[in-house]
Amino acid sequence: MNPKAMVSLACAISLVACGSSTGGPTPVDGGSGTVIDCSTDPRVSQYAPNLSVNSASGALDFILLSSTPAPPAAENNVWSIRITNDAGVSQPDVTATVLPFMPDMGHGTSIVPSMTSNGDGTYAVQPLYLFMAGIWSITFTTTPASGPSDSAAFFFCVEG
Repeated sequence: MNPKAMVSLACAISLVACGSSTGGPTPVDGGSGTVIDCSTDPRVSQYAPNLSVNSASGALDFILLSSTPAPPAAENNVWSIRITNDAGVSQPDVTATVLPFMPDMGHGTSIVPSMTSNGDGTYAVQPLYLFMAGIWSITFTTTPASGPSDSAAFFFCVEG
């Protein structure tokens, strides 16, 4: 095959692999050479207000009250979350870090989101910058004054 034909074939293959003509989720190369279709990936959750994720220790629940935009989308997002203990009691004084990360791509974002307490066990998380299509994990890691840290992660498919 001549070089021009090889370049044309490579471009055609990359266009097919990077888009969807059906209007569904955008396939993403996860770095392993496989195509990940977010709509069928078992790691992701379907967004709904009050979606809850239990922490690794089981001591805390992180409840995604709302997302703007909803569902989480490419670019800047603002989340409202509630943190409760295992008895369902709101935890107004939790200190936590927020890490947006693309597990299949092996990177996060250059913008670090902050988590601000509203004083009642709810927190504003912003800016949550999800700059590209694919699977994102949003991990909350608590940093208690005493005792071990704890974490919980939400997984969402961001369409492009």
